[in-house]
Amino acid sequence: MAESSVVQRTRIARDIVGSMRVQQPAVARPPGPNGVRAVVSMIAGQAAPHEFFSRLRARHQPIVHVPMAGEHLNILFSPEAIWDVFVTNGRYTRKSLALQMTRPLLGDGLLTADGPTHMRHRRAIQPLFHAKRIDGYVTDMVAAAQATDAAWRDGQRIELSEAMSELTLDVIGRTIFGLDLRGEASDVATALDTVLAGFARGVGPWASPLSRIPTRQRRREIAAIEDLDTIADEMIASRRRSLLAGMEGNDVLTLMLAAVDDTGQPAFTPDEVRDEAMTLVLAGHETTALALTWAWNLLSHNPAARDWLDEELDTLPDRALTAADLGSMPRTYAVVAEAMRLHPPAWILGRWLDRDLRISGWDLPRGSVVLASQFAMHRDPRYWPHAEQFRPGRWLTPSGRFDEKAPGVPRGVWFPFGFGTRRCIGEHFAWTEAVIVLATLARNWRLDVDAPADPPMMSAITLRPAVAMPTTVTARA
Repeated sequence: MAESSVVQRTRIARDIVGSMRVQQPAVARPPGPNGVRAVVSMIAGQAAPHEFFSRLRARHQPIVHVPMAGEHLNILFSPEAIWDVFVTNGRYTRKSLALQMTRPLLGDGLLTADGPTHMRHRRAIQPLFHAKRIDGYVTDMVAAAQATDAAWRDGQRIELSEAMSELTLDVIGRTIFGLDLRGEASDVATALDTVLAGFARGVGPWASPLSRIPTRQRRREIAAIEDLDTIADEMIASRRRSLLAGMEGNDVLTLMLAAVDDTGQPAFTPDEVRDEAMTLVLAGHETTALALTWAWNLLSHNPAARDWLDEELDTLPDRALTAADLGSMPRTYAVVAEAMRLHPPAWILGRWLDRDLRISGWDLPRGSVVLASQFAMHRDPRYWPHAEQFRPGRWLTPSGRFDEKAPGVPRGVWFPFGFGTRRCIGEHFAWTEAVIVLATLARNWRLDVDAPADPPMMSAITLRPAVAMPTTVTARA
């Protein structure tokens, strides 16, 4: 019997990870805690990975070494060290072992691919996310937000995470796939919840060895990936039929299917289209949904910041927003930025060193794992005044203009979308979507979230709320 696609991708992931486990020389390592205690505490639920990293930051060392599960983790807390590894020496690194283990879901997409495959895919997809093309997607983003706006009722109770997930999936459906995915929103959300919870237990060197045993829960996770495969296959088949019927489309999936290389051959194989489609669902839907969820929760617990945002929203034209309005919403951008600072959806970057490097005075041999945590660096009090507080005004210049450089932090401290040639190609898309959706809804509604301002979080591929986010929707007067 032929192995399923999920089983095949899992086998490939394990083969790649196996090839990355190399014998390392006996060298002096940076100081750090006992790895056994760290693993035990995280398996026992005493410290989530993102919290563990923040505790290590308090050591005030540029590199902290943690031996875990036979790997040498080198966690960077110096902006200079982070920049040195991820940018200056980025060409000498590969995707981390933990990220490779997401291949059962993502295949050989941009998030997991390395080397020539990564560069070929990036060159082919990058033009589809240029600023002018994204400006053309604003109409669809507004339409999706307006559909949610029309469905809400004064005093209605919603589950915030679910509502934002459904909305951003609608945006992705309209812009990336040229399809109405609202009917699949519940199935996609349920499957992703199952898969990402599994990654939280089973991805990375901190994972329990028990997570590899084919338990009933593990079988549920595989079934969830197969459900997502089916949805992706149906989306791709639908767009192929449209192309064969001579129907043109401006959505990313149609453009990928129609793309050809220098020889006139299709730029992507069928498997590559599927892998990039799944990557775009996760990277373009899950992350923005989380950014919006965190933004609403923070606004709910900070009435002064909400009033500050309302002042801006009340100056906007009384019509559907357009790309031309983006420059008039610096405070909305600032709220999104501050939400991503405190709760970065992508909370950790990892690389596997493909050659020996000397970083911050330490020799890191080939095969070492190097990590940098957005969660830890974005809350580092050495660089952020009132680091634990929600202060969106820090992102505005004295003239009131939004500027990511306004906080004045060194490079290597603020990196919600990564670095260099592996920086997220959908960055401009994500900013635009989050700002448009937040402004469209917040000008008409206040959301009161019945959850802590800084609730427990689940560290998987993304940083998600670990608790429900029940919310009351109230119409603005």
